[in-house]
Formats: sequence, structure tokens, C-alpha cells
Amino acid sequence: MPDLEICFLPAQWKKLDSERLRASACAVIDVIRATSTIVTALAHGSPSVQPVASVDDAFALKAQDPTALLAGERGGHALPGFDWGNSPEDFTTERIQGRRMILTTTNGTQALAACDGARTVVTASFLNLTAVADRLQQLGPPWIIVCAGCNGEFGVDDAAVAGALAEALDQDHALVSLYRSVRKELAETLLGSAAGQELRKVGLEKDIPFCAKLNQFSLVPTLGQDGVLRG
Repeated sequence: MPDLEICFLPAQWKKLDSERLRASACAVIDVIRATSTIVTALAHGSPSVQPVASVDDAFALKAQDPTALLAGERGGHALPGFDWGNSPEDFTTERIQGRRMILTTTNGTQALAACDGARTVVTASFLNLTAVADRLQQLGPPWIIVCAGCNGEFGVDDAAVAGALAEALDQDHALVSLYRSVRKELAETLLGSAAGQELRKVGLEKDIPFCAKLNQFSLVPTLGQDGVLRG
């Protein structure tokens, strides 16, 4: 069993082997924008983020806890009846501190669901890259890095984060070369990705520069057995 496996297509993470999962620490990446939003919300004082796959599940959880904040999107658009969309900079300390969050997104929360049964599941982005690499080193291999992708396709944005993580873990992988080729122009790379272009279509390209920032937070969102992410 190799130390590192990277799933850079949704078709790969949808077929993850349960035995391999049980042995592995998984890092899930949806840099535009779910995993960037998750770490930002937790860093700014939310006690927890509960990722769910469907809008119906989100509303059901909100009914159980009316004090929770609903956040999420489909196709980049904020959802009717939700408190917030999925723009990480919206989750300021003033808005989120002390408030539990329920999150559903087009790609990222689906990728998290695919890692059910793993030894450990954390979320990664450029915003907390070094902290995640350090945590994975502490946990030890084997590791699986899961790139959410964009609407079922490869996403260069998530692949760049995966390459950066592989480099930090001292692992030889083709995505390390990808990251090194774009590391000086991360915002431009994210904007040029499929997910970045989808954001541009809905007028939310303002989120890209924030998602491209390196190591803004030392927090590592970790999925508990209850399906909730905490710092």
C-alpha cells in the first residue's frame, strides 16, 4: 500500500475502497469554496460545521436546531431560505461566533461524504495548508487526498492544493510539479479553473483572491464520528 493516494477525479473518490479508507487519513479539498469556507468559519468562532449532501437534510437539521446557521450553494448560487451562501469572507467573527453552521455545497460536501469510514478526515485549502500537512505527518501514512473537482470533472484548483500537500509530505507525485508551476500565480490559477469560471459567471469571482491566500489559519477542521467538523 503506497503512503499517498490522490483522487483527482470525482469518479475515483466515489469508488474508494472501504478497507483502504479504514487504514487512511483523508484530506478533502474543495478550495473553491467549501473547504475554504469551513476553515474560515471555524477560525472565526463557529463551534462546528456540519456538512450535509442535500438541501433537504440541511433544512431538517435546521428544524432540530433553529439557532444554527444554514449555508451553502448550488451552481455557485446561494440557496433560497438559507442564511448565507458559500463565500468564505462572509463568515466574519461578528456573524458566526458561537453559531453552529450547517453546510451543503455542489461538490465539497459530496466529497466529504465519500470519505465515510476513514481513520481520520480533515479538510484542506490553501488557507490552512501547512497546518494540514503537519497534522497528516502526525497521523502518519497511509494518506488519501480527495479533490472534490467541479461538476464531476477534474479541477486544476483542487489539484494545485493536492500538489502542495504532497510536496509538504515529501511525496513524489505529478501534482507536485503542477503546484510548483503555478505557485507564484495562485489567484490566477484558481480563477482560470473550471470552478473559478463558474464563479465568474455568477459574479462571485471576488472570492478567488481570498481562497488563494496561503496559511492564514493554523486550524485543521476534523470530522468527528457524529459527522460534524470541529477545529
